[in-house]
Amino acid sequence: MNELIIINYETENPTVSGRELHKALKVDTRYNDWFSRMCSYGFGEGKDFYSFLSKRSEGFLGRPSSDHAITIPMAKELCMLQRSEMGKKFRRYFIKVEEAWNSPEKIMERALKIASQKAIEAEKRICVLTEENETLEIALNTSLQFFTVAKYNTTFGMGWSLKECQAMGRQLSAYCRSRSIEIRSCETNDERFGSVNSYPITAWEDYLGVPL
Repeated sequence: MNELIIINYETENPTVSGRELHKALKVDTRYNDWFSRMCSYGFGEGKDFYSFLSKRSEGFLGRPSSDHAITIPMAKELCMLQRSEMGKKFRRYFIKVEEAWNSPEKIMERALKIASQKAIEAEKRICVLTEENETLEIALNTSLQFFTVAKYNTTFGMGWSLKECQAMGRQLSAYCRSRSIEIRSCETNDERFGSVNSYPITAWEDYLGVPL
């Protein structure tokens, strides 16, 4: 199908420039006056057309002129209202454009494009959530390393005596509570001790001042 006028397919529905159509139809009336008169037939902005400022040609001084993105159904009716051979020619052209746009192949093509775009957006959201989750996991992996005094003493070879361990437990408990640091209760296998406190590794590092 030979292109009589530029069709804009970048919008939700194809449109054509009002000024270009006015020129192609060889209307003698000024564009603004003509378009205003055409709108009196019941066309509405936001439904049948959209206003915008057109770019002036290079080297042309002055303000951009007003233009309108006209839907194909409106363009067909405007052509019919001209009651001219040129109007008939363009109306037939717009009918073919509309038929092609509504063909099963084009509908499927648009559906696949929308589905592809949604898949890309979903993938971006998943990537963001994954990054957030990885950051959270890193934080949790650090904060979830809890050690009782006995476990810390054994794991890192501190060599504390029982008396020193008991003193360390009291000091570290006070340190954590004063800073609202989580303390967990831990059951031991020794009936003499029962439940003992377990402290996050970050609290150990901060309190002892020796990063592991």
